[in-house]
Formats: sequence, C-alpha cells, structure tokens
Amino acid sequence: MSDNVVSLKLHRDLAAEEEKEFREWARENWEIGDPVNSLWHPTVVQECAKMLDEHIRANVRKYDAGTLDWNFAYKDMIVAIDSSVDDILEDDQYEMAVEHFWDTEWMALTNGEVG
Repeated sequence: MSDNVVSLKLHRDLAAEEEKEFREWARENWEIGDPVNSLWHPTVVQECAKMLDEHIRANVRKYDAGTLDWNFAYKDMIVAIDSSVDDILEDDQYEMAVEHFWDTEWMALTNGEVG
C-alpha cells in the first residue's frame, strides 16, 4: 500500500445530545419502506435499522407447520426451518427467521448496501 493513501472521514463525531437528536430525527422522518440513504450520518442509519428490526419483530407471525417446527411469515415471505437434523429451539427458529426477514428488507431499502 502506498504512503499516499488518504483516509477520509465522511461524518463527524456527535456529542451525546446531538446523537439523541439524530436518532429522534430518524424516528420522526423515516418510515418503514422508505429508502435508507448511505450518505446519512451513521447514527441515523443505525436508528433506521433498529426501527426496521422493531417493525419486523412486531409483525412476524408464526404458525404450526404440522411438525415440531414453526413457520414464520412476514409480508409475503415465509421461513420454514427444518429442525429435524438438529434440535433448534422455537426461540432460535424465530431469531433465524427475523434475521432473514431483516436482511432481505435491509438489502431492498439500501439498494444492496451492507447494513
């Protein structure tokens, strides 16, 4: 690597009160389903990610798959986890489903950028 590499910091550090204000701004201005702009301050992006997680957890539905497993649904997506190979607890199945739904939604909201 060259010694001429310049490290750029795109966003400034926030004081505690500013961080609170940025999080409040995200809560007041961003709605689930709106795009997340990667140029927004990381604190705003983190709050949007947290809001998405809260929304998914509030809207995931589970139903009996007719086996020892549960199926989990969010919007038009369904996650069916086969726990016959390993004993996967229901709570773990739920967390895996939430993670799948979150990853899918986040990729769509950020145009494929990693969150």
